[in-house]
Amino acid sequence: MEKSKHASLVGAEKWRATTVIQYVVGVGNGRMVHLLSEASALNSEAAVPSAQTRNFGPDDGLWSSPAARPPQGFFGPTSFPAAYQETEASLAAQGPLAAEANAPPSPSVSAPPSVAELQSMVSMDQGASQLATKVLQALPEKSLLHRSRPEVNFDDDWLASVGDRLLTSTWDTFRSYLGDKANTVKLREMGSRICINTRKTLREDQDDPAAWIESLSGPNLRWETVGVMFLYTALSELSTTSNEEPKRIIRHCTEYCASCITLANMGGSCGTLMLFLMYKRSVLHAWMHGETSLPYWKFHAETVAMLTFSGLHDNRYKSSQNVSSVPTEIRRRIGCQIFIVDKFLATFVGRPPLLTRKFCSIKSPLDLEESAFLSDKETFQRQSQRLDRDGWNTDGRIYSSSLLRVRMMIALVRDEILEVVLAQDTHSSITDIMTLKEKQLELYRRLPHHFICDTVQKEIREINLEIGYPKLLIRLDHLLNMFLLQRLFVKHGHPRNELLRTSFEMVVLTLNFWAQKHIWAALQGKCRWIIMGYATLAGAVLCMELIEPVPVTILPQDSIIAGETYSRSSIIQQLSLLLGYLKTSCPSQTHCSVAHNVRGVIKKVLDHILNNQTVTQPMVEFGGLEFGGNWDYFSSFSALDNFDWLMEERGIEETSGMQ
Repeated sequence: MEKSKHASLVGAEKWRATTVIQYVVGVGNGRMVHLLSEASALNSEAAVPSAQTRNFGPDDGLWSSPAARPPQGFFGPTSFPAAYQETEASLAAQGPLAAEANAPPSPSVSAPPSVAELQSMVSMDQGASQLATKVLQALPEKSLLHRSRPEVNFDDDWLASVGDRLLTSTWDTFRSYLGDKANTVKLREMGSRICINTRKTLREDQDDPAAWIESLSGPNLRWETVGVMFLYTALSELSTTSNEEPKRIIRHCTEYCASCITLANMGGSCGTLMLFLMYKRSVLHAWMHGETSLPYWKFHAETVAMLTFSGLHDNRYKSSQNVSSVPTEIRRRIGCQIFIVDKFLATFVGRPPLLTRKFCSIKSPLDLEESAFLSDKETFQRQSQRLDRDGWNTDGRIYSSSLLRVRMMIALVRDEILEVVLAQDTHSSITDIMTLKEKQLELYRRLPHHFICDTVQKEIREINLEIGYPKLLIRLDHLLNMFLLQRLFVKHGHPRNELLRTSFEMVVLTLNFWAQKHIWAALQGKCRWIIMGYATLAGAVLCMELIEPVPVTILPQDSIIAGETYSRSSIIQQLSLLLGYLKTSCPSQTHCSVAHNVRGVIKKVLDHILNNQTVTQPMVEFGGLEFGGNWDYFSSFSALDNFDWLMEERGIEETSGMQ
């Protein structure tokens, strides 16, 4: 019985290897197919024991295997192909006959795989088959289509739009395979079909949304698409992580997403869909391990590497601003998201950014509604033509692309600011800093009026998810740039009144996301990074103000900031709210080490201020702005570093207020 079963397995492996080789080499090369098919049968028989114990992951050697036949990637102006292209151009100028006779093969066209490479492909086919079967057995059920999702999602609207369609088409096409997930023979056959599809180059120039989705789904299903379906399932669970079951689903989906990346890499995939998959995989790891963790930073770096390898960071000559297509728009969105995240992370932890505007030309996406991605060609083009000459929509609404466009503009300015803040070998003058300040203020002034947040009490206290949330997020991004610049001014000896106002507003605005439960429920997966990325940096400045207070004179008309009266007691109240958030959002230290460090510092500061009767408490004066205290110590404080600065020579003891 066992012998028969083993023979059947070998036969199946032989068929599958033959199928792959016939696809790559062609049925016409009959002799080569025949020889390699027989060799694959023997190899698969010998490979069964070792393949069963082998684990395949992101660091597996299959990533760089020559059998994968990966594309050669992007070559820039300093590369050797660029130099030879100039030679070809010069040769072509001498006449067509000379060019045809001497033209070398283009480096962008891969040669057919050799016999040795095909044999290598066959030998690793066994392990890939087992990994593919495992992934397909875990494919989300069609019933998951009916899960509840947040009303508004400004980060993953495109994914939410196509996720349902991808799942539906997959189950409709492969129902006979997926209906019985215990039938591994059928699943291996399905996996082989997906492998063959993945080795085909996915067109990036389709102008019909329906045709583009059809090219990567249904009978054309690819491993990148399977990974996107796992992403869709995982990201749908981020807003319901209050119990353990959604967390388990997210972890499992992240694991299977990584497996899809491994399988897609074996097929040499490196296009827009692959980049999207890798970017969102890094987002899930940030949720699981934290934004400062080594796993997340590795996956973020890998995403940046794929962006530059595929040449998607260079959009200078690929299309005009208002002539676009669905793949182009998704490519622009992903490029902007990666660039924005790179600047946000560099600001949050003070590590060097991996991308810079000097070496990138990433165009912003058109300000289109998400429904355009599921429309037909005519509807997509009609909606594109309704935009103004700068690519903004004219109906005054805020879409996910609208928010992305604005945040990309702010991120480009922040890239310039980070060059000053993080520079090791240059010293910027006050004039340089003032130029950056005026540039950021002018950028914010020139935004369409419906993006501007009016920080009056009613608008702050009653945040509308569809309109108020993106406006507040834009405001916070703007304030963060101003915060970084104002810190530079203080280091050059300028008064800190503007820095304190900005810090106070950032804390008040971010804590309103937590205080308003309908916002918290809809954005639970994002509120953590919003508060950690904005409030904790600004909270450090407010902590310093409590420790080293100086008389601050504020005009009555300027004393109301984001609906709150600026005062020492207001600072204490806001820091107490921030402390409450950090306690409830990160009850354990497993993946919240930064939150625990911040929480500990704020608690010690509040205990020191409230329990020490000798601490001076200057009153806020009204009139001119005067600062009598020496704030030299602040010049050595870097809010981009950790928070140990509060523990140095401050006499703050690790004691509770309860004796």
